Amino acid sequence: MQAAEINKLVDDLSRQLKDIKNEKLAIECRNIFTKKHLAPLYDELKIASNDKKKELGISINLLKNKILEITEERIQQIKSELESANHVINYDIYLNAADLKKGTLTPLSMMANEVISFFKKMNFRIESGDEVVRSLDNFDKLNISKDHPARQGNDSFYIDEDYMLRTHCTATTAKVIANNNSKDIRVLSFGNVYRKDDDDATHSHQFNQIDIVWVKEGLSLQNLKWLVHEMLKYIFGSKVETRFRLSYFPFTEPSFEVDMTCPYCEGKGCPICKQTGWIELLGAGMLHANVLKAANINIKTGLAAGFGIDRLAMIKYGIKDIRDLYSNDFRVLNQFKK
Repeated sequence: MQAAEINKLVDDLSRQLKDIKNEKLAIECRNIFTKKHLAPLYDELKIASNDKKKELGISINLLKNKILEITEERIQQIKSELESANHVINYDIYLNAADLKKGTLTPLSMMANEVISFFKKMNFRIESGDEVVRSLDNFDKLNISKDHPARQGNDSFYIDEDYMLRTHCTATTAKVIANNNSKDIRVLSFGNVYRKDDDDATHSHQFNQIDIVWVKEGLSLQNLKWLVHEMLKYIFGSKVETRFRLSYFPFTEPSFEVDMTCPYCEGKGCPICKQTGWIELLGAGMLHANVLKAANINIKTGLAAGFGIDRLAMIKYGIKDIRDLYSNDFRVLNQFKK
């Protein structure tokens, strides 16, 4: 074996060892290399003629020593690198790291879990759904006309002519209930919704919403009022009172804004409720006939309600700035550790 061939093999081994960061793997690499390149030379030595054995033996010893030398050099480098990386190694690896802080559920997660827990007990199907939806599901199937302000580009986030970021979870609920043949359809959808709002203490371009739909023959306003009232009692306590004010939503008829007695002053009037004793919480109503028709549902009656998780959380936990819900500020989150 010529010196050039030996040098080429040695260079090849050096390149392989260079990428190895572990002593055990370095030894394995050496053994594999030896078996592949050195072992065949020993076999060749056995059958070589007497005048070639000496030359071949010298080459074998040279290559063998080079393999051991290079491997040992790399092992020492690995040890040195590990010592440099762990120049202070006298510590207990089972101790908690000083810079890691224990997390907790955010107010949004806590509130969403609470609302979902109530509706699970009412046998509602829980859905999250896609945040990118068809404008067909977000608007057309919900009886929202082509000239409605919400359909304008300065009010909603469009991806193209057909797809957009959902502006309400009703888009998900409508998709879930479509072509449902059940005689009792109960669906809750929740998650992020998006609207072109200027961010401030009470507004955000992205927030969390819950939408509920209950479709069953014979449902009435009495069922809607009972369901909303019981949900608010579950969240804010038994002293809660509610009132329904006539409003307008394209997907419900009749439609209502729902207020709750202020939990801070118990309806007596304070700065939080602007001295009215009431806080507006959600929109609700009986599902519009056009929405049921678009969903291909034969049942004639259904009820719906939609509300922001952010608003519920801000009221219950006394949070004055909606941006605190999204900032991941430990000073805020630490207040919610149980």
